[in-house]
Amino acid sequence: MSLWKKGRAVDVVHLEGKMEAERYVYTPGVAGLKLAEALIEGRILGVKCGQEVYVPAKAYCPDHSEGEIVEVKGPWVIKTYTVVYEDMYGSKVEPRVVAVIAPEGARGGLIHYVNIEPRRARVGLKVEPVFRPREERRGLLTDIMYFKPVEE
Repeated sequence: MSLWKKGRAVDVVHLEGKMEAERYVYTPGVAGLKLAEALIEGRILGVKCGQEVYVPAKAYCPDHSEGEIVEVKGPWVIKTYTVVYEDMYGSKVEPRVVAVIAPEGARGGLIHYVNIEPRRARVGLKVEPVFRPREERRGLLTDIMYFKPVEE
């Protein structure tokens, strides 16, 4: 199945058929491989370029300097969020908070679920990642089940 967006979210065209995705091989590169390995270990990596830290780790620094891959420990903060009430097919779902989450002072961020009642979500809320059990991790961002509010 493929989706083709004509301009507005309600104007999505659904195309039946199969994509030949099995013919393509994605290689994550050095930074992506290190990020995957770190996720399996329950860590998140970014890249430090000068005084800036970018999340997630990238192969090159946006400012064209030479970067260093570093572990990012947080504290993580909700930068912006939305509450999702429907899935991509228009079916009602239990409301979930989806947020852009970044370490304090970092650039970029991760888009992920926050395990919180929607009415309690707010920009600036400190959160921490909750990883799947070690034996279930595969080196993907979905190894992080969700972020949860930090107990204060």
